[in-house]
Amino acid sequence: MSESNRLAESAFSSAGGAEWPAKAFEGVILARCLAFIADLLVVTILLIVASVVFGVLGILSFGLLWPGAALTPLLVLAYFTLTLGGRHSATPGMRWQRIELRAWNGNRPGYLQAFLQTLLFYVTVTVGTALVLLVPFFNKRRRCLHDYLCGTVFIRSDV
Repeated sequence: MSESNRLAESAFSSAGGAEWPAKAFEGVILARCLAFIADLLVVTILLIVASVVFGVLGILSFGLLWPGAALTPLLVLAYFTLTLGGRHSATPGMRWQRIELRAWNGNRPGYLQAFLQTLLFYVTVTVGTALVLLVPFFNKRRRCLHDYLCGTVFIRSDV
């Protein structure tokens, strides 16, 4: 059993969250930023490919399938939801940075919690960018505003 799995099954604190060593949160802010940039590159490629596909389909269908291109932003939501809710609890960028998403109790999040995490991330960034960017600097677990709202935390997967 890996160390991160042992941490997930560890005793719970009085606040209801799993116990993690302080080392599990070292460098998480920078890792999250770098992972997000990497994931944006992947998502951009996916959006370009989807736009080309819908463009070609639109031409072949004499414009009937062009409205389908409006669904391409759902690729972003699906990308983050399916990867965060998957078996690694991390997007490819997060895996590259060796971080993963965990529910507050130490378990891996399900797809519903991953969907909520993704949705609240984009809502909180849109509404209060400064607040989202400042919150992790003032708590020891480096949680952002949407992490608090979803009951999640990012930890180092190599701890």
